[in-house]
Amino acid sequence: MITCTQCGAQHPDHYTQCPNCGAPLSAPQPSVMNNGYGGYIPPAYQEAPITTVGQWFGWWLLCALLPVIGAIITMYSTKDPSVKNFAKINIILSCIGIVVFFLCIWILAAALRQLGL
Repeated sequence: MITCTQCGAQHPDHYTQCPNCGAPLSAPQPSVMNNGYGGYIPPAYQEAPITTVGQWFGWWLLCALLPVIGAIITMYSTKDPSVKNFAKINIILSCIGIVVFFLCIWILAAALRQLGL
């Protein structure tokens, strides 16, 4: 049975218009079946945390200094002069690379400061 929203009269389900007042009748909405399982709830999106400049610098410094530390350990733990020379040149080249990196960062920072960025 459908109830008219205008006059409140009850009518059979197949009526599309109220015979009393002429208002259109809407069909009853089908009931939702509950199968006992909860519906799928998609996981909430979580943004990845932003890596700061200091964190990037720390990672870079760690990656740059690990070979130096390994070369120092190698230089003092071996008796082979060829391996000692390899460790020395590794330390020298790594230190040059670190200095060049800091120089590039300093020049870039000065240029950005001049541009007002």
